[in-house]
Parts: sequence; structure tokens; C-alpha cells
Amino acid sequence: MRRLQRISILPATALAMGYEVDACDLVVVHDGSTPHVASTHAARPLWLIDAGGRLSDPAQGTAPLSEDAIRQTLQALYAPHAAQAEVRPGLPRAPFAQQLRMLLAGRRGQAVLSLDGVDVLQLDFAKATAQPLHSARQADNVPGLLGLGFERLMLRTSEQPAADEAPGLPLAPLLWQTALRMRMVPKLIEPLTEATALRVTQWPDFRVLAHRHDDFRLCTLLLEQACTATAAAELLGIDAGAARAFFNAAYLSGYATPEAGMLPSPSPSVTAPTPPRSRLARLWRGMRGGGRRQGDG
Repeated sequence: MRRLQRISILPATALAMGYEVDACDLVVVHDGSTPHVASTHAARPLWLIDAGGRLSDPAQGTAPLSEDAIRQTLQALYAPHAAQAEVRPGLPRAPFAQQLRMLLAGRRGQAVLSLDGVDVLQLDFAKATAQPLHSARQADNVPGLLGLGFERLMLRTSEQPAADEAPGLPLAPLLWQTALRMRMVPKLIEPLTEATALRVTQWPDFRVLAHRHDDFRLCTLLLEQACTATAAAELLGIDAGAARAFFNAAYLSGYATPEAGMLPSPSPSVTAPTPPRSRLARLWRGMRGGGRRQGDG
């Protein structure tokens, strides 16, 4: 599960293990169980896992699945449910950065970003672009505009595409640069905390790294191992504030994800929405004769 979470680049709560096959979106079984499972649950994607932990898709042959193939499948299964991250009436909204990541992971749909009640960006997650609106069109530095007002930004989903065909800004670099311009003294954005261990899951676009040598070093470190911002700063001998700014940028733009279990649990007074049973939170890992059943793990 930790490996799939890392590969998928999905929100920390997007994957969970379950044993009720009929409620699963994806069935993963030990090699050797294929004939029975394939005939009984042919409508569901099915993967095999061998003794070494390698995954394969029997519909595509015996070759192990690449990380890209695994990521594409998991994100495609999750995409129809990304909009369900919208908080239900009467419940608090998820942190802004978490809302944005959910939509990024879904790779579909539109949203409008507003600052102090004024719409500033039309976001297209399928194209991964952001089109400036109103005051943002006159801004010389859109990341600077967003970064200074980051805590006043609001996101709302929209079914309407942008009104004109003006060129859009690449979304991931824009979010990365926005995160770097939030505060003179950086601190981690919600839901990240000082205890969050972050792992870079893919090398970022070089446009987002610019000429920041420490960011290259942080990328290299976090591709190899998950670290907290403080630990990463100590290992590389860099300023802790620079590490926090990098963590914010990598998390917000979707290039990094927290290790499983490293995000804080909701407090008793802030109840998270109940996950819908139809989303990818039903990952069934084993099917053995007489095996025990239990709730999601």
C-alpha cells in the first residue's frame, strides 16, 4: 500500500485496502488465483502480485507493470471520484492545498481560483493550464500575486470553460512558484506539519526549479527517501526555511506526496466526510480460500 501510494501521487486517503470484493474498484490477487477471479469478477481491473511483490496485468501478458502504467491505472480509477472530495454541507472544507491536489490528481474538470472574492484564474486540470482572469491579466508576476494572498485564495469547481482562448499558463510550474512566494519566513502549509515525511514521486519540470541549487539537492534526496523538512535541511546543511518552502511547492504542485500515515488525523471536533464506497478506497489485495474478511484497512 505504501508503494502504491507513492507511485500513484494521489491524496493520502485515496487508497485503502478492503476485503469485500464487490465493493472494490481494483482486484489484486496472488499469482495462481487468476482463473477463478477472472471468471467471477471480469468487469473489474485485475492485477497479479508475485512472491517478489511485482505486479502484472494478465490481460496484457506476464511482464511486470511499470510505475507509469500503475500510476495511470490508479489515477484513472480515482478520477471519477475526485470531485467527491468536495466537503458536504455542514462540514469544514479540506485545506486549500489538499483540495487543489485532489483536482490535480483527477486530471479532469475545471475550477475557478479567487482572491478576496475576485476571480483570478480559470484552471483546466485536463490540460494542466491556468488562464488569468480580470486583475491577474494585468499582473506582471502572477505567482507573486497568488503567493502574497495565498491564505485568502478560494477554489470552486466549475463546469464552464474559459470565456476565450487566451494562452494558459502551465499549472504545475505556476503552483510551484506560488508556494515559494508565500512568506518571507516560510512555514508549512496545511495539511503538512513538521512531522510530515515527504517523498518526491517524479522529477519536477526544470522550469519550476529555475536556478535554485538547493532545490535540485532536495529533489535528489527526496526521490531516494522520505524526510521531514527539518531532517532534510539537516542532512543537506541548508536553511530550514528553504526546505519548508520546497516542501510547500512540491506538495502543492503534485510532485511529492506524504508517506502513508504521515498526515495528521482530523481532530474529534473536525469530522472528515465519510468516503463513498464506490471510489478507489476499495483496493482488495488477497483472495484465498477460506480467507478472513474485515473492514477497510
